[in-house]
Amino acid sequence: MKKIKLISIDIDGTLLNDNREITPAVKAAVQLASEQGIYVVITTGRPATGVKKVIEELGLVSENQYVITHNGGMAQSTDHSKMVYHESLPWELFKEAEAFAMTQGAYLQIESDEYAYTMAREQNVFVSQENYVVQLPLKVVDSIADMQAVPFVKAMLIGEKDFIDGVQKKVPEDLLEKANVVRSTPNNLEFMNRDASKGAAMLALAKELGIEKDETMAIGDQENDVTMIRQAGIGVAMGNAVAMIQEAADVQTTDNNHDGVAEAIKKYALTDN
Repeated sequence: MKKIKLISIDIDGTLLNDNREITPAVKAAVQLASEQGIYVVITTGRPATGVKKVIEELGLVSENQYVITHNGGMAQSTDHSKMVYHESLPWELFKEAEAFAMTQGAYLQIESDEYAYTMAREQNVFVSQENYVVQLPLKVVDSIADMQAVPFVKAMLIGEKDFIDGVQKKVPEDLLEKANVVRSTPNNLEFMNRDASKGAAMLALAKELGIEKDETMAIGDQENDVTMIRQAGIGVAMGNAVAMIQEAADVQTTDNNHDGVAEAIKKYALTDN
């Protein structure tokens, strides 16, 4: 097995425990990996605003450290000085997603790296929770024409889990073929550029850094992590991962409340463990 040179790590349900904390063991393992010259790449569905505190806490802010946001829509240096990968949802696909959301009575917002935007005058409680967690201020606009002026990366439906479960089953086949449609949490459904995924962004970044596919490791728990789990040299499922991730992974670690990320880093990446 080749030495791991890049570790792609999801945030929610993976890096963070259920109290949304980075445990001391996980922090120590990440920092040791970084000290050994391994690129530790936080890879998330969140926008940049939702990653800022995490990468600061881990000491990963630099022109030579990288972060993947918007479920693979962007890969850039953590100090925002270099953009490596950027795939936004095309306008025509957004209009199809918006029309579908309207037929379902679903709340929809789009996200840039600085704000979320919606045409909905009323928002459900899950919208407030989502935007609070990712620290993304919400702006209400008047029309779809106003949306077109926004440099957004993805569109997101947000609501109660059972409702979103039902909506997901009704997404038209042609839209599923043209867009990357994924769940980051039980309360959202995201529409992205077909070429945007955590796995695609991870491999694009690895190529930029001269790292081979089998020198990468990915750790995740939700279905939006499946592409990086499948495409990494070592795909690691958290102990709390959904069935799709457990089936796709090469190995499994402990859950997010029992230092699963630290266990995986120590076992598969560190040279002295």
